[in-house]
This record gives sequence, structure tokens and C-alpha cells, in this order.
Amino acid sequence: MEKKQITLSDKELWIDFISGENDAFKIIYEKYFPELFKYGCYFSDDEDLVKDCIQDLFVNLYHYRLKLKLTDKIRPYLIASFKRNIFNKLRSESKEKKNQINIDSLSFDYTFSEDANEMEDNKIALLQNAMKGLTARQREAIYLKYVTGLNYEELSAVMNLSYQGSRNLISHGMERLRKAISNKALLLLSLLWKAPFLKK
Repeated sequence: MEKKQITLSDKELWIDFISGENDAFKIIYEKYFPELFKYGCYFSDDEDLVKDCIQDLFVNLYHYRLKLKLTDKIRPYLIASFKRNIFNKLRSESKEKKNQINIDSLSFDYTFSEDANEMEDNKIALLQNAMKGLTARQREAIYLKYVTGLNYEELSAVMNLSYQGSRNLISHGMERLRKAISNKALLLLSLLWKAPFLKK
């Protein structure tokens, strides 16, 4: 059953899941847990909090599976739902500390430590500093598009933006990177992400 499921499309896998197939649920969980965990750790360095939010997400998915809508894009659906869980958890903590936050003000501390481990140290430092010069929203959008691989429509759903708004967010972020990084570093980044950084 499990080997058969792996060959299914997202839509077919999701249909099996909401129909009560436990193997489909297991495959979805095991496939996306590492990706969600990595994404969540850019919002919070509390790994237990991130894991709790992922567990809550999948518990709720399973509990309410009969009421879920069909989707042919599991990754952006899970990312968007998980981000809401992270936000709600962090907002609850911020209220306790009397420090209100909103979803657009969440920090997103993406670094190149994992994705650029073969680059020269000075290039990594240059790229790190350039990313720090972006807004948290720009860092998140660039990560989701070029590292996670979401398209603009999927990105719009996760970031709660219009299609054009998501394109503008990426465009402005990449323009700031182009201004901050040398041509050699841009080439490395372009190869790493397969992103058109050298296009104007």
C-alpha cells in the first residue's frame, strides 16, 4: 500500500488521506515533517515549540479530515496552515509578555549555514549580511520561492498576498540583494538557488 501511495499525485494522496487511509496520512507526515520543522525554526529557535506546532497541525488535520477541502498542492497547504499555528503560538506567548505581535511582523531568520556549506567562508558571510538587510517578509518569500520551490500562486496563499503582491515582494528583495552582493557572490547564489539574480 505504501509503495503504491508514493507514486500518487498530491490530489490522489490527499483524497486517500481524507477518506481515512492511514498509510496516506503517514506518508504525508513523514514527507513534510522535516521541511516544516526547518521552516518553523526560522521563526523560533525553540525547537520544542516548533515540533508542538507541527504535531498540533497533523492532529487537527486527522481529526477534521472529513471536513477538509480537496487540494492538488499539499506542500503550500501545509505550510500555510503550519504558519498560522506558529503565529498563534507566538502571539499567545507575546500576550503573556505584554508584547503584541501580528503575522506580518514575525521574524524570519533564514541563513545560508545549511544551504551554502561548500562556499568560501567570506562568501557565506557576505550573503548572510545581505540577507539581514532584507525585511523578514522578503527573507521568508525568497526562502519559500527559491529554497522550498513554491510558485507565485502558492506563495500568495502562504504569505496572504495578491499574486502581484507576491511578485513585488520577491522583486524588491532580489533587487536589494543585487545591490548588496558582489557579482561573484551573486553567481554563487544564482547557482545555489537556480534563481535569476543576474537578470535586471
